[in-house]
Amino acid sequence: MQLIQLISLLFTVLAIHLCFAKRFRRPDFFKRVRYLPAENSLTEDNHPKIWALLVAGSNGWYNYRHQSDVCHAYHILRNHGVPEEQIVTMLYDDIANNKQNPYPGKIFNKPHGDDVYAGVRIDYSGKDVTPENFLAILQGNKTGIKGGNGRVLDSNGGDHIFVYFSDHGGVGLISFPFSILTVKDLNDALKKMHKKKSFNQLVFYLEACESGSMFKSVLKKNIDVYAVTAANERESSWGCYCENDMKLPCLGDQFSVSWMGDSDEEDLSLETLKTQFEIVKQATNKSHVMHYGDFDIADEYVADFQGWSKSPNRKYSAVVSVYFRYPMTAWPSRDVHLLSIKRALQEAKTEQQYKKLEHRIKKIETNPYALKYVYVLTNLCEERIDIEFILEVMLQKCLEIEVVGIF
Repeated sequence: MQLIQLISLLFTVLAIHLCFAKRFRRPDFFKRVRYLPAENSLTEDNHPKIWALLVAGSNGWYNYRHQSDVCHAYHILRNHGVPEEQIVTMLYDDIANNKQNPYPGKIFNKPHGDDVYAGVRIDYSGKDVTPENFLAILQGNKTGIKGGNGRVLDSNGGDHIFVYFSDHGGVGLISFPFSILTVKDLNDALKKMHKKKSFNQLVFYLEACESGSMFKSVLKKNIDVYAVTAANERESSWGCYCENDMKLPCLGDQFSVSWMGDSDEEDLSLETLKTQFEIVKQATNKSHVMHYGDFDIADEYVADFQGWSKSPNRKYSAVVSVYFRYPMTAWPSRDVHLLSIKRALQEAKTEQQYKKLEHRIKKIETNPYALKYVYVLTNLCEERIDIEFILEVMLQKCLEIEVVGIF
């Protein structure tokens, strides 16, 4: 009970810091930074084999954008020729057929865009979307799988791996529907894979708040891994297309729709990862896109990790493009959750509905706003400070504060 009280008090303190979403509108056009790559001598027939792991780590209607991002990423890889049997997906799958969805069976990643849910093969859904399964899939450990269809990345030392993960995060962790993955566990797995020669090169795109903390000063530069994150180690990532005329939650995340928009448009056999990083860094203007690890990999072509076929969606100029055809309203990722709860509280009509919302607020491991400060509680526990003393200090401080204007 003491720990529950401590967590509840902690969240009360966290809620005080809530500020409502800042909004911005992107111009319809922007000029791209361009590098002229050397002529690419590789063809679709002699490139390394590509394996991909695509993960939406959240659930719930208010987290619509994460599954939308991953479904879009799936189509990018398929459109560029990555075989279905070499792509593994983890998706809670509670959005397309959610009772709140005004477009049953469909998911959109941009206003009035294509249905990105159609045709997506989902390998792990619901309670099978876990950090344990993620690590087992990544490492090709079939015996470590629980649930799903048992598919893993069956890669070897000559193959390339592309990992894309979209969800909430905090300092040193990223979230799954009912648990978390720590920076230590992720990087230990990457080092183990390198030692076992499970890949030639691995690229990891990570969409989450404080996503830089999963790699900064931790990811080794000599294990053939290159990581790109939506934010640095101390800031939020941003949801986008949050004000749309489709009566939907935020449709995507700014970093994610930026890299995917670029991959949809460009000839990936002529664009390097470094070029894509610079383009996405420029387009993602509400957080600091970062990269870590082996920077030599950044000189490789995007096609080496996302596929060598020419995408049927490629239709725009390489210098100036209509990158986003719709004004993009963006909110800090954590505020999306709380604003969703605010609206739900306003619409709740029964005591049972209120209690369900209260439970959602207090469940710290799945609450994205609480994740921003959970490291403070972790540090207190690591120092083995007496719980009674922590509670006493928190009560002294918190009871002096009048909490107003949260919702």
